[in-house]
Amino acid sequence: MGKRLLSILGLLIAIVGIVFGGNLVLVIIGCVILGLGQMIKDKEDNELNMNVVHEFFEDVKMNPESHILNVSDTNIPLPKHDYCSGGGYVQGKYKVLDVELCTIKLADVIEVLCDETGLWEKNEKQIYEDQWMLCNLDCKFSTWLTIYPHSLLDEQTIKTGNDAFDKKFNLSCGDQEEALKTLDSSCLKKIMTLTNGPFRKFALNLNMDGKLYIAAHSGHGFENASRNELKWFIYFIL
Repeated sequence: MGKRLLSILGLLIAIVGIVFGGNLVLVIIGCVILGLGQMIKDKEDNELNMNVVHEFFEDVKMNPESHILNVSDTNIPLPKHDYCSGGGYVQGKYKVLDVELCTIKLADVIEVLCDETGLWEKNEKQIYEDQWMLCNLDCKFSTWLTIYPHSLLDEQTIKTGNDAFDKKFNLSCGDQEEALKTLDSSCLKKIMTLTNGPFRKFALNLNMDGKLYIAAHSGHGFENASRNELKWFIYFIL
């Protein structure tokens, strides 16, 4: 509450300075106080986020030099894009399983004609920012499978027999019979339970080496993840 009041106070002082004849001193003071309040908020939010990560994972490494999560290793459908980047990598262990979290961003490049120079300039426009997790389940599977949100424009790929699931998700796989064995009734029920959590849209990919990728359509990165969001990811691998 204190940091919020500090930010509000700074904003009010800056507004007063602008309204009353553009008082530069008041505007500067207001901006400094506003910036201080935001800086304190960002610091406390980062500390809270790190505490939440340590609550669920052991041997936590922030921004590790090498990464084990690679978007190109999955069959998760993504919007058409020009650039893909990852950031905010966090590695750790959940029980004995290796886990990596990160924020994936996609961007398009748009060419804009600059009025001043008469030249075309390239600008990046972010079109996607979501939370991803990779968990190495340390076991083998007989086929790979991918589950992703079903839209009205998609043709239904493989039906599981669970009407609620088939209305929300599409399924692609290497071997349909083996995939349906993996997605038994308890697994489908678990996935449907997760649709009532903090993420309404999500996708997952399970490969034959036991790597489970989860992409949650959140619109923000793990640096802003809540405790409930991390619990949601953990529920997948329990």
